[in-house]
Amino acid sequence: MTTNVSGIRRLFTPIRDFFFEEQAPYGMALVRIFLPISIMIPMVRRFMHVRELFSSDGAPQPLYELFGQVNPLPPMAPQIAAALYGMLMIAMFCAVVGWKTRWSFLIATPLYIYFNLLDSVGTMTKYSVIASHVLIMLTLSNCGAVWSVDAILRRKELGAAATAVPPRFPIWQSRLIQLLFSFVYFGAAITKIQTEAFFSGEQMRYWMLSNWNYSNPIGEQMAMWTPVLLLAGYVTVVWEIVFAFLVWRPTSRLFVLAVGVMFHIMTCLTLGLYIFPLVCTSSYLAFITEKDIVALRRFAHKLKIPSSVLGIPPRVVAWIVDQRPAAIPAATLWLSAVVLAAVAAAEIEYRSDAYGIQANNGPLPLPTMDAATAESMIRDQKPLRERDKYFSFDVGTVLMGNQLANRRSEFTYGERIVAQCTLNIPHGDLWVECMIQDDQNRTVEHAGQFVTRDMLHANFAYETGNSLVPGTYSMVLKSSNKEVFRREFTLSGDPEKVPTMNEMMTN
Repeated sequence: MTTNVSGIRRLFTPIRDFFFEEQAPYGMALVRIFLPISIMIPMVRRFMHVRELFSSDGAPQPLYELFGQVNPLPPMAPQIAAALYGMLMIAMFCAVVGWKTRWSFLIATPLYIYFNLLDSVGTMTKYSVIASHVLIMLTLSNCGAVWSVDAILRRKELGAAATAVPPRFPIWQSRLIQLLFSFVYFGAAITKIQTEAFFSGEQMRYWMLSNWNYSNPIGEQMAMWTPVLLLAGYVTVVWEIVFAFLVWRPTSRLFVLAVGVMFHIMTCLTLGLYIFPLVCTSSYLAFITEKDIVALRRFAHKLKIPSSVLGIPPRVVAWIVDQRPAAIPAATLWLSAVVLAAVAAAEIEYRSDAYGIQANNGPLPLPTMDAATAESMIRDQKPLRERDKYFSFDVGTVLMGNQLANRRSEFTYGERIVAQCTLNIPHGDLWVECMIQDDQNRTVEHAGQFVTRDMLHANFAYETGNSLVPGTYSMVLKSSNKEVFRREFTLSGDPEKVPTMNEMMTN
């Protein structure tokens, strides 16, 4: 019996050590500093729109209502919503500097989740879901034990009894954050594997050429590099799958994390994502250990880099707290700051008069819509233009992964010209024609094919032979007998040196 018990203990010892090993919470402290800053960038910008987005006077979109469920978190009156929003922002600031850290997170975390659930259309996004989980772990952790106002005040209170050795705690909270990212990446990889358009590069190309997030001029340029898109798709999936298996190995941990940081930086440069990369890279700091901090301090000491920059804000706040009268407890001062922020936020929202109620002594009347415009919006159904069914039409010579890898406008005899049209989805079954016309709009070659509703693109190949003379031609794409695209190209060279070709254009 004793042997069985000891065997079971040995079996679970690695798991126990994995979750309950004691370390100084440097990694969680860094997450505490940088994650709230990242998520508050858009939240600060939404402050002047609290009435519209989160209050009963606006048009909030609670997540529960989208699923046909009763909303357990009803929108508040605008003044109350603004006051809660002010409490959220001051609590996030206190969490960053580490002043009453746990109480700050106990206020900030539920309020952040609450406001996200009230606006599932804009405020609730992938990064806010990840940030909500990380905030819960920060609330349960001892992230305020180092690099914080709490730590500075504790050392001053202890005086000579204070020790230079940082406090150590079980690291299960940081382990759960690490597991969160492992599962997120693995799930994302499984989703991508089932998406054909991701591996062909078409999905990424659509995103890069759009401005759905923010401007991304680098992405617009890279969207034309088909080989890069194909390679990036496979590398991304492989990295997301192996992340969970390599991130805890000492020999591969830093490499995997570095690739992850580069991955998120590229999403910023090529896809116009700003907050999502900040949230993810900030949460990566949970992977930092005591040994990493020691190595970084030695490196900074060798390069004579000041390593106490992060401690400036906590020291300033701690100095301000120390200036309070001795009769006022620090907790009272912190609570007063939270209440003051709530009152100030409600007052600012009231005076901003978003709907012009105070300026006009009452609600503004709704303007009457023109009857003809209203009727056209209800009755008129404009048919989709034939051109809108197609995303692009390009001409080149090389196919890679059934995608046009290059785009050219000059060709020589003997080269194979490939014309590719990419369609917008969804679309119906189409009959698509591709023809070559000379400079006098006379059709030289013609081909057509059916493009079924499940197809994303269609290719037309043409082998240049001696039936054409050197000159300028146009590759014309037609759909439903309507010209959709036209691409001009130049043919040069000596046709006598090319053997006669029987079939000049094939599907």
